[in-house]
Amino acid sequence: MRRPRAEFPLPWIARLARCRRGAAAVEFGLLVPVLLVIMLGIVNYGLVMFNKMELVSAARSGVQLALADYTDTSAIKDAVVNATNLGLVTNDVTTTQFCECGGTTITCGDPSCTNEIYMTITASKDFTLLLVSTTLNLSGSATIRVY
Repeated sequence: MRRPRAEFPLPWIARLARCRRGAAAVEFGLLVPVLLVIMLGIVNYGLVMFNKMELVSAARSGVQLALADYTDTSAIKDAVVNATNLGLVTNDVTTTQFCECGGTTITCGDPSCTNEIYMTITASKDFTLLLVSTTLNLSGSATIRVY
């Protein structure tokens, strides 16, 4: 004789455990946060690279003006600020002059060598990542021989 099957105390739980409807929705719900974090990282990386390219391009604009007159540093800084829409101010731009002789850096005006005068223009800006309270200091620079 066949033994009677033991009844599960709550039959609806047994039915729920066997049911596969909605499994895709649960899997989707588990994967969406991971995919959103990955997408946020990609967007942040793209924005950082875009801002970096803007800063380098602005520094190159300053270098072009330095070719005409490297002594007018305020005009060079204004050219860098006006070359980008990142909200730079003149305090974000630095100009540095240095001299070289035979590939080594020397004091400008050294009579023992014909000086090669160089100018480096650097533009920097703080960038805050999206949805993350991390701030990165981005900078772009360009160097040119002016004399």
